[in-house]
Amino acid sequence: MRRQSLVRGVKALSTVLGLAVIFVFFDSAIDFRPAVIDSSYYFKLSDLPIDEPVYLRQENLSIVVIRRSDQTSQYLRQSDKGLQDAESSRSRQPDYARNSLRSRDPEYYVSYAMGTDLGCPLRTIEKQLQETCSNAGYDFAGRALQGGQQYQNLRIPDYTFSNDFKTLTINP
Repeated sequence: MRRQSLVRGVKALSTVLGLAVIFVFFDSAIDFRPAVIDSSYYFKLSDLPIDEPVYLRQENLSIVVIRRSDQTSQYLRQSDKGLQDAESSRSRQPDYARNSLRSRDPEYYVSYAMGTDLGCPLRTIEKQLQETCSNAGYDFAGRALQGGQQYQNLRIPDYTFSNDFKTLTINP
């Protein structure tokens, strides 16, 4: 009796394990996500305030856009004191953002609105971007400021603006 129960239990567990393996195989082989997930995100921009971050959301994407003044751009180009990775050598960013302003156009900065220390949303405090759940801070070029911990610069998405800077397109 015990042996038969044990054999049935092992068969049942083997069947469940086999079904789980088949499920994982098909789940990884076939992409069941809706087609809109792979499409680009479009943001309509009205007149952006100067030197004030604007946080934009669409579905599961959060973006921060900053329209920088000439003075802010000059300061960011010259200032590399107090930064963890001033050259952005350890950052995830497109090639066009490999400059001191970390942007395609000097007047506009675009990044994901999630910090790189604990991955929390960003907020604005005293002309800086800061994670809501840690002390991680970033300048208006998304460069990590010196602090108690090491963390990376903000991630820059693949983005483009329309010619008149009224539409922002983010490509996932």
